Amino acid sequence: MSTFTTADGCELDYHIAGSSSSERTLVLLHGWSQSRAMFDRVIPMLARQYRVVSYDQRGHGESGHPPHGARIARLARDLDELLTHLHIEQADLAGHSMGASVLWSYLDLFGSAKVSSLIIIDQPSACTILPWLEQADAVRVGAIMDFPGAEAFCKGFNGPDAASVRRKFLVSMLTRQIPGEDLEWLYQENLKLDGGFGARLLLDHIMQDWRDVLPRIDVPTLVLAGEVSHVNPASQKWSAEQIPGAQLRTFTAEEGGAHFPFFERPEPFAVALRSFLDAQPAPRARAGRETFTA
Repeated sequence: MSTFTTADGCELDYHIAGSSSSERTLVLLHGWSQSRAMFDRVIPMLARQYRVVSYDQRGHGESGHPPHGARIARLARDLDELLTHLHIEQADLAGHSMGASVLWSYLDLFGSAKVSSLIIIDQPSACTILPWLEQADAVRVGAIMDFPGAEAFCKGFNGPDAASVRRKFLVSMLTRQIPGEDLEWLYQENLKLDGGFGARLLLDHIMQDWRDVLPRIDVPTLVLAGEVSHVNPASQKWSAEQIPGAQLRTFTAEEGGAHFPFFERPEPFAVALRSFLDAQPAPRARAGRETFTA
């Protein structure tokens, strides 16, 4: 286990696989109530070609569980500090679920100078039907919760029935064929997130609207969707259409195309990432690019 401490005193657990001499560095960001260990099945398939960095975001997994920083913007700052700590000048960034929101926040705050490419894994650009979203727009972008629903979910995650709420939500994100031992392992990883911190972070996450960020992304982007995911695959197609030059790949049910394709069927997931990354210019070709397109 390797760790580093952020500027505000949170210890983050990270892991590096692959050769330090690899041309590309791929950084994997997990989602809300998850952990870096969920990428462990696919990392060996990627580390043959790339240097792969995974880490537990604050409050999750084996990282520190501080009472502060339950905000997407703080998690984006953590990513920036990790890249600096590891002396990573250029990286391919892949974010799953909430991890994608962290990447959008990172671009919004820090720009794309350190970003070779972007991989968005099954995350709507808005989760909640915000006051300025018309119903048709909400459907297109994948927003599925209204305000009362968002409040109830956050309260449930930290309430007396939290264990049941967590388990039901996890099951809703998986294929029906997932083995029982896999479900139980995922659930135990989920329980590492403290209810109070998790509820505050969840509310911050689901109240964001990243639609204005999408057209300003100026790096090669791959959007990954799941045919049977609880995230409407049409919303991922919409996101890909908003990002200049973005590619879209939708995993079928047979390919583990629910919310965790890298866990349920890592082989197709690895093939999709390698196909995308190997078609990109060498990272050094972007050296000197300093700003995120305004």
